[in-house]
Amino acid sequence: MGKASNFSLGRLLLQIAIGAMFTVAGIWALQGGGDAGVAAIRRLIDAKNVESILCIVFGVIELIAGVFLILSIFIGDKFGSFGKILMIIIMVVWIIAIVLIDFLGDGSLLNHGSRWNFLSWLYNFAYHLIVLGAIVVLQN
Repeated sequence: MGKASNFSLGRLLLQIAIGAMFTVAGIWALQGGGDAGVAAIRRLIDAKNVESILCIVFGVIELIAGVFLILSIFIGDKFGSFGKILMIIIMVVWIIAIVLIDFLGDGSLLNHGSRWNFLSWLYNFAYHLIVLGAIVVLQN
């Protein structure tokens, strides 16, 4: 009998997409912008200096994790637990971002925003869940 291959085209595409997304999001965070994770940090922290530092740190984490994801396609899992720790940090921040943005924020489900534009809310929520699902899949 033949040996089962661990290659999956779907996993490869997810890894490239999430790696590119984290790399770009990290660069944006270092430039003062950011993604949903940075928005969650800004919403949680009121002190401007602490907020800026945390956004920069998270941007660096996203940038490194994105580069690691893309590099691991070519060189394998050389980064070991360091890459996994970065992904766990991103996953936790992403979960917090989903709760803050999609359920508690302005225009969120619990803040009556979905009443005016439910399809827009559902689309953004689905996007956030797709990214979270990709992080979980790539974690294993």
